[in-house]
Amino acid sequence: MTQLVGSAEQLSESIRAILERCQLNVLHNSPDYWVAGEPPGKNPYTKLVTVEVLMDRTRQSADGSVQVTCIAKNEELPLKSVNHCQQTFDQLKAELAQLQSQLQLAARQKDALR
Repeated sequence: MTQLVGSAEQLSESIRAILERCQLNVLHNSPDYWVAGEPPGKNPYTKLVTVEVLMDRTRQSADGSVQVTCIAKNEELPLKSVNHCQQTFDQLKAELAQLQSQLQLAARQKDALR
């Protein structure tokens, strides 16, 4: 889970861009929920990762931050702790952490201008 601060529109665009940077095709999206999956061809079917991202605006804090939950899954048995699904999830987490840093920096700069 990650806490992100920003307008819903800004977060929606950013999450979509992150999914695309992680080479995941958006299969379904609504204002608060995305499902994305790896395109077939590069990996065996059992290793194809599906990612679900939920932005929970019902728990929005006073500073405007919302909780974002990500789930990555595939049909591969997790026989090793470092497998394709875990690597994809780690990449997604790193991208979300970078987005969080960018949003915090932008918020600080906006506050400094006031």
